[in-house]
Amino acid sequence: MYEWIILLTIGLVAGIMGGMLGVGGGIIVIPALMFFMGLNQKEANATSLAFMLAPTGLLAVMNYYKAGMVNIKYAAILAVAFFVGAYFGS
Repeated sequence: MYEWIILLTIGLVAGIMGGMLGVGGGIIVIPALMFFMGLNQKEANATSLAFMLAPTGLLAVMNYYKAGMVNIKYAAILAVAFFVGAYFGS
């Protein structure tokens, strides 16, 4: 339950900031995943790609996934929260 709250918060903040400032959510998400969720830099990058760039970066995500670097659960939760945050931030 605790990790859900953290992931939803990360996604909402990233979505709001991205919508308000026109920056990519990765600038917030990657450090937050490393600090709050304990992912290493490669895992944080891969998880960030999975929820933000899957439509345009599908091949990169597939390669990270094959290498075992994508945390699918975290990416799915972050995607939902990011969508809501982007709505409020835009």
